[in-house]
Amino acid sequence: MSGTKNVRLVRFLKGLMDFLYGAMIFAIAALILWVSLMPLISRNSEFIGSASIPVRIGTGSDPQLGVSLLESPVDKIGNIYIEEGEGTLFIETNSMYLIAVANAAKLVSALGLLYVFHLMRKIMKSIDEGAPFTAEASSQIRRLGYAVLAVSFIGPGAATIAAMEILNRLPNTAPEFVAGPTYNVEVLLASLLILLLAHIWSYGLDLERERALTV
Repeated sequence: MSGTKNVRLVRFLKGLMDFLYGAMIFAIAALILWVSLMPLISRNSEFIGSASIPVRIGTGSDPQLGVSLLESPVDKIGNIYIEEGEGTLFIETNSMYLIAVANAAKLVSALGLLYVFHLMRKIMKSIDEGAPFTAEASSQIRRLGYAVLAVSFIGPGAATIAAMEILNRLPNTAPEFVAGPTYNVEVLLASLLILLLAHIWSYGLDLERERALTV
């Protein structure tokens, strides 16, 4: 019974990976098509698009986003402000350049995630075929770890470059924005765990080969 449940779980996860992989391909194709057709659409003087970039606020030495109390506090409280926050800045604009820059950063992240899903699909396929403990599977897990590690840096890096470029073209704002986002420590740790799993997987295969030669 447990074996049947495991097979069903593997096939469910494989189907989920296939769905996410297809959805990612569709999203990337739609994004490329949107950027490609933008010059034709932007010829209309009434065209208004949007650009979104990750930003941080409250990063300076002075409070940049104060908080107001709507009622009298029970305890004695002085100044209240957000020391540092992170969010998404949406800009409605007819500038094809600003929209293209914002979408280019999203495209870089999407392509990285597409490769991650591609590797995960191959790993799930080997498990579904009943041959997960192979040198090829170990290599795929290692590549998956490096891919997740690369995405954890390249994605936020591309978003930060795009945010800096767009913010440099904006006049002074209140509150003042700083290009973001911060790097995701959880994703970085996940990539290290995957690389550790790949090492353990490879070590287990080496022990299995030595045992087979000994016998």
